[in-house]
Amino acid sequence: MFQVCISSGSMKYFFSLFLFIALATSCIAETITIVADEWPPFNGRAKSRDEGYMVDIARMIFEDKGIDVKYVTMPWKRAIAGTRQGVYTAVVGASKRDAAGFVFPEEELARNTLAFYVKKGNSWRFQGVDSIRQITLGVIAGYDYRQWLNEYIKENRNNASKVQILTGNVPLQRSLQKLMLDRIDVVVDTEAAILWEAKRLGFLNEIESAGYGGEPAFCYIAFSPKRADSPIYAKILSDGIAQLRTNGKLQNILDKYGLTDWRLPTRENQLKNESQQKKGSLVKP
Repeated sequence: MFQVCISSGSMKYFFSLFLFIALATSCIAETITIVADEWPPFNGRAKSRDEGYMVDIARMIFEDKGIDVKYVTMPWKRAIAGTRQGVYTAVVGASKRDAAGFVFPEEELARNTLAFYVKKGNSWRFQGVDSIRQITLGVIAGYDYRQWLNEYIKENRNNASKVQILTGNVPLQRSLQKLMLDRIDVVVDTEAAILWEAKRLGFLNEIESAGYGGEPAFCYIAFSPKRADSPIYAKILSDGIAQLRTNGKLQNILDKYGLTDWRLPTRENQLKNESQQKKGSLVKP
């Protein structure tokens, strides 16, 4: 009979190697990757001081569970497509329309209405779809602008005198720059994002509101439909948002961006945010 003899020294070596591998494996942190284009104050520049309150909330909730959060910016349509395919864990700032079929948490992270902005001195005011036909509108590729406006954009996507569609990592910045250069007449987005970006670019006092859409929309961190762990992450996020609201840490995060909780009574929330937004501060259209 053939026998293999292993010395006690060899046994100790193999045991030590096994223990090292086991410990090293256990020390590899679980990581989720969340993606979006830059849309401050909701989600801003990655690795900056102000990554956006949605990213701050995600970090606080998941890192408390021992889960690292990697935040990456990219064009919105690429973010949606990559998350849909399971390349990324979740997309930040999505509605249930532009991320249809994704896994959504119960808790939203914003309640938005459309805001239309023009250069000061422009007398145009939003009065429904017929008024939109009178101007050149700047929009962002892949955004959900409510069904009636989505249809108008689709109808006129090849007519630059009616609609100009911006892409890239910082599309709102480019849209506002086109507004200041008179290449478009109107920018549409959520008011907080428009005012935040206009302040950063230095022409907050050179634009003015031209009206608001009436239909609200909720925005979420939405998880990939291809990943089996998405329902787990969605529940962790929902439970975490509720806990942060209860213990006051949610408002602490929002204070950093000059915002108030979107769950406040609608009129009170609108009045408070309107006054705060003028100072440079809620609710991806």
